[in-house]
Amino acid sequence: MKPHRFSTYHVLVAIKRLLPEWLRYRLDPYNSEADRFVARFAADLQDGARVLDAGAGECRHAALFEHARYFSTDNGCGDENRWDYSSIDFASNLAELALPDQAMDVVLNINVLEHVCDPQRVLRECHRVLRPGGRLLLVAPQSWLMHQAPNDYFRYTRHGLEYLLEQAGFESYDVEPVGGTFWNLGSRSLYLLSHFDGRRFVIAVLLSPIFGFLIPLLCYYLDKLDLRHWDTLGYKVIATKANG
Repeated sequence: MKPHRFSTYHVLVAIKRLLPEWLRYRLDPYNSEADRFVARFAADLQDGARVLDAGAGECRHAALFEHARYFSTDNGCGDENRWDYSSIDFASNLAELALPDQAMDVVLNINVLEHVCDPQRVLRECHRVLRPGGRLLLVAPQSWLMHQAPNDYFRYTRHGLEYLLEQAGFESYDVEPVGGTFWNLGSRSLYLLSHFDGRRFVIAVLLSPIFGFLIPLLCYYLDKLDLRHWDTLGYKVIATKANG
């Protein structure tokens, strides 16, 4: 186990969890929108559907699928040994899932694809274990800070994701950006505070009303001015396996 070093970033994460949901969404729209994306999908999912959370980590979405048959897997290479993997059903390399063909109705892959060194192979595995007509729920970043190093490999454009999905065999897909330039700017503003660790933490405290609150909140509302969303934080995807 690595020793825990004082980190402003992890203090910010802890504080975020204490905020009311509406404010947390506006200060961190990327992760909040990913959570809402999964929650909306789960609410419409039929009872008893077989769901694989591929790259489940600490199984943060498990409670949303209590009406389904939820299975979780991960390779256990998360956030610097801080994560608790005791809740996952089985450990696996996502490029070699220990499941038979067509075993699942749904596969979740939420902010995981950047952490695999062979994303094409992982998506093919997701496609393999889905039944005909089954769906892949995917969230992947286009612009995000490096994290979980050294297991952080890629960022994805819309066209890159569409290419990977087509090559994996998916029949259809809906790729939706998560915000635009201003959400991106607000995220960067909040990240600036993470540079003040240890003894410099007092600087982060002094700057947090501006960089951690006012700028991200303003950027949240300004984002409606961006009509192209080319400079998005990432993408939400629902991809469907062919019925034939």
